Parts: sequence; structure tokens; C-alpha cells
Amino acid sequence: MIETAREALSDLEEYLAGASGRRFTRRLTTALTRRERDVLALLADGFTTAEVAEKLYVSEHAVRSRIKSLLQKLDARTREQAVAIAIREGAL
Repeated sequence: MIETAREALSDLEEYLAGASGRRFTRRLTTALTRRERDVLALLADGFTTAEVAEKLYVSEHAVRSRIKSLLQKLDARTREQAVAIAIREGAL
């Protein structure tokens, strides 16, 4: 059901972009899990991997795993680029 809603939202965004004459760009941040969003938000606030782990009560390994995953989903090469994508898309 959630996937159907995401597809409908994507279709609506594409339609509205076309109707307004704007170039359509797919929102990459919609693919992120809640925890990946949490990690990304803390990275945007300038926290290190160790500090993010402490704040989220997880291991540093878990944080690095989430970062690796969100970098792939956002097609970003660095943490900074991932934060920039999220800001540009209004996810942060």
C-alpha cells in the first residue's frame, strides 16, 4: 500500500512539473528509511560517526552501514553530497 502511494506521488510530481514547465527530477530521498534519514540529519548537523552512534544508541558499525546504504540510494559519492541532495529536495 505504501509503495502504491509512493508511485502515485511520483506520478503526481511528474505531472505537476510538466504542467508548470519545470524540468522534472526524481526525488531520491523518498527511498531512504527512517533511520537513514535520522543519520543524514545528524550528519547535516556536523556530527561525526561516533557522535551519531551515541545519539542513536547504536554501534559505529551500524552508522557506517546506514551511511553506505544512503549514499548508494542517493547516488552520492560523499556524505557532503548526500546532505546537499537532501537539502535540495527539501528532505532536511
